Amino acid sequence: MTRPLIIAVDGPAASGKGTIAARLATHYGLPHLDTGLLYRAVGLAVLDAGQDLGDAAAAEAAALSLDIVGLADNLRLTERDAGEAASRVASHPGVRAALLKLQQDFAAQPRGGVLDPRDIVTVFAPEAVASLYVIVNA
Repeated sequence: MTRPLIIAVDGPAASGKGTIAARLATHYGLPHLDTGLLYRAVGLAVLDAGQDLGDAAAAEAAALSLDIVGLADNLRLTERDAGEAASRVASHPGVRAALLKLQQDFAAQPRGGVLDPRDIVTVFAPEAVASLYVIVNA
């Protein structure tokens, strides 16, 4: 049985890891997951439901029901409110556990996948066939 091709791209914010990950996914014909968008999507889901970002149960429920299809195309996830909401919901252990499982399931697809950003190599995909850490020298 062929081992799935899991490529993990890590690095600090604004290092270009997202661009590199997207291009690798295209090159190898693999699905790509920008894991930072997951927290933004959960935060927006809580806000859209009219719930409090501090409500751990509401945030965990949003994380457990998160659909990643089309996530990268949702322009709302790039807005400031989404970033602020992501920071709030990321503090809930249930959200982190639910999203960890989602990321591990994504990486475990039969063909594999490309995942980014932060801590993806050490935390979410230590079994990656290729692990890249991108830095920028100014």
